[in-house]
Parts: sequence; structure tokens; C-alpha cells
Amino acid sequence: MKKRVSLTVLGLVWVGVVISHVSWEQKDNGYLLVIDGRELDVLGHLRNSWNHALRSCQRVSLLTAHDPRYLQAKATIQAYSPPQSNAAQLAGVWAAGDWTLAEVEFAQLLPAVVLMHTVNGTTAIVPGAVWSGYTQPWKAAPHIRRYLSQQGDSAPSELFDCFEPQSASFR
Repeated sequence: MKKRVSLTVLGLVWVGVVISHVSWEQKDNGYLLVIDGRELDVLGHLRNSWNHALRSCQRVSLLTAHDPRYLQAKATIQAYSPPQSNAAQLAGVWAAGDWTLAEVEFAQLLPAVVLMHTVNGTTAIVPGAVWSGYTQPWKAAPHIRRYLSQQGDSAPSELFDCFEPQSASFR
């Protein structure tokens, strides 16, 4: 077989293999790349990489379990919908000014990310600014960031930009 014919046949076989194993699928939240039945959120990975490259987290603090704002966030969440919220475990808490963002896991409730605002020393959950549930097969961080930034539009954008899921529920 001539070299030119061999390369043409190889190219056609390669295209056929790719077409039979790789496709794009549209779902409610956008497009997923499907490779042999496995769904990948390529656009979510790109958004996450873009976020990491451009964000500035200098005004955002990742709080420790001994920080009073961390303890206030935990108490606020535990008091929100007892008795299920009593077992709230914080996976991560970020703060920027009077705003706090907490990633929470519960024994009997779905995991959540909660936006809170402190005014005159009182911390309250921002109505509607709670992400609850899983994101699979989507990359969690970009979806949660976008949702919460739409719901808590007066909070500093860098607070959402610097959110990085800490729990296994969102990885």
C-alpha cells in the first residue's frame, strides 16, 4: 500500500474511533463532554482555571475554627433550621468585611454553601443565597460561585471568586 493511501486510511480510522467514543451532550446546566459514557464538565474546568488565574484573594480570609467569625457563622447555621441543622459541620469559612461564606455538611441534610452578612454585630443568612445539594457531573465551584453571586449581589465578588470547595461532597 502506498504511503499516501496508508495515511488517509489511518486518518479515517482515527476520526471514526474518536467519533464513536467522544461526543458533546447538552443538559440543563450546559454542555458536557462524554467519553465512553463518562461525563466531563470541560467548560467548568476552564471556568475554574480562569478564576484561579484572575482572582485576587488579598481581602478574603479563610477562617480557622478559633476565629470568632467562624464560631458566629457556625452558631447562625446551627440555629437556622433545627433539629437537622444542629449537627452542622463547617468544612470551610471565608470572610471579606462584613460578609461570610460557609461550606457546611450535615448528618441528615444535603451539603450547602451559605452566604451570611453581619450588621450591627448580628450575623444572618442572606435569604435565597444558599446553595444546597450536589453538582455532579458538573464542576462544583464554578456553578456555586455563579449562583451565589447572583443571589448575594451586594456581597464582594472576591468572596465568591476565592471560594474553593473543601469537603468531599463538592469534589
